[in-house]
Amino acid sequence: MRQVKANEIGRRIAELAREANFIFPEILIRLIDQAVEVEEKPIAKQALSAILANIRLAKKMPLPLCQDTGMVEVFLEIGSEVKVDLKPFFCLEDVVSEGVAAAYQKYFLRLSIVDPLTRKNTGTNAPAVVHARLVSGDKIRIHLLVKGFGSENMGKVINLSPGSGRPEVENFVVKCMEEAGSRPCPPVFIGVGIGGTMEKAALLAKEALLYPEELTTPNKDKELRALEQNVLRRVNNSCIGPAGLGGKTTALAVRAKKFPTHIAGLPVAVNISCWALRVSHGTI
Repeated sequence: MRQVKANEIGRRIAELAREANFIFPEILIRLIDQAVEVEEKPIAKQALSAILANIRLAKKMPLPLCQDTGMVEVFLEIGSEVKVDLKPFFCLEDVVSEGVAAAYQKYFLRLSIVDPLTRKNTGTNAPAVVHARLVSGDKIRIHLLVKGFGSENMGKVINLSPGSGRPEVENFVVKCMEEAGSRPCPPVFIGVGIGGTMEKAALLAKEALLYPEELTTPNKDKELRALEQNVLRRVNNSCIGPAGLGGKTTALAVRAKKFPTHIAGLPVAVNISCWALRVSHGTI
């Protein structure tokens, strides 16, 4: 049994929060480069070029990729052969939130987290939203997502009738993006969760955008692959374009995940990320 101390987890969380806020994944930069070549409208090319310049400056200065430094979500895969020593914390969520707070204080990142009713700021950008699951092995894998709320506010969950099929799911996703327009700061990344229960579909939609390499490779599932291709084509045909200025690139990628559901329902969730998809990954 391998022991991991709480402060080690907290330090790694802080490092990953810094990385996600300042460094954009190289594999996704290539998608934006390709979009510049595809665009014909000068203003669309200019908007995409400004995004690329922003990415370079953020890494060089360093400065946050976006002024909305978001709410932090952390997905943990904890090996069954790992014993986590939580002292002096009460729970794993507190450990993660301490790491987030440390990073946001150290790197002068905007504090955006408030009480949902009184709107009083927590002053730390914590707590983080934590999802944890037990897996085999002796390591802890950490997947960290920084989510701004210009795009988070555009997410939706629906319970379609059980007789609905892929076309109805596609229609819902496309409608979500058409209604969102320029508000989620396009070009966007679209995550789709299908099945399970209401909250499971929402979680799947979030997980769909966690791994940049998956956004650049075809889905192994035939039905999901067709859905992704159809949604991407239709969303880009909407001509919302970069920054909502018109053009061919409203979305850079679509990724869908599914989970078995009840015979009486078909939950579907849409998670939209702005162009600044901020994710980082680490292992302890």
